[in-house]
Amino acid sequence: MRSLVAAVILGGTFGTATATVESIDDEVMVVEIEVEVLDSAESVVAHLSFEREPVLTLPLLDREDGTFGIRTELEPRNYLVIFETVGEGGESSQPVSLAQMGAVLGSGGGPTTTIGDDELSEDSERMLWLAVAFGAASLSVIAFWVLGSRGDKTSDEDEDAAAGDTSSAEEE
Repeated sequence: MRSLVAAVILGGTFGTATATVESIDDEVMVVEIEVEVLDSAESVVAHLSFEREPVLTLPLLDREDGTFGIRTELEPRNYLVIFETVGEGGESSQPVSLAQMGAVLGSGGGPTTTIGDDELSEDSERMLWLAVAFGAASLSVIAFWVLGSRGDKTSDEDEDAAAGDTSSAEEE
């Protein structure tokens, strides 16, 4: 049985975000992460970071009720999460911890690695924002490439049409 302890309202494109720990032990926790998306989004990802660990990016599944979520296994930690919509006009949320979203950590028998909301590592937050910036830059490059290739085709067609018009004027 799962119970929701807390939810956080993110703002902007995002509504509420929740995290529920379904089971936890010394080595793994099963967590359900869900975020409400108020605008249309092609897809949503969650960037999870913790101190000096590499950023983990998880794709969230469209639950077709205005929410995106995932149920996954993670090391038992109070990850810092940034949600990001992918696609045209992509937007990122403010960083929020699993504990702020309602996850109850530390219910296992052994020690767990959790941190308070006031003790978030600057390195962890910096790495998470770097991952978000890299994702946004990648999307910008793809958009530039797609839009640029459309412009090349239009220019070629315009040149062909202009050459065709000149030859027909010469024939008269």
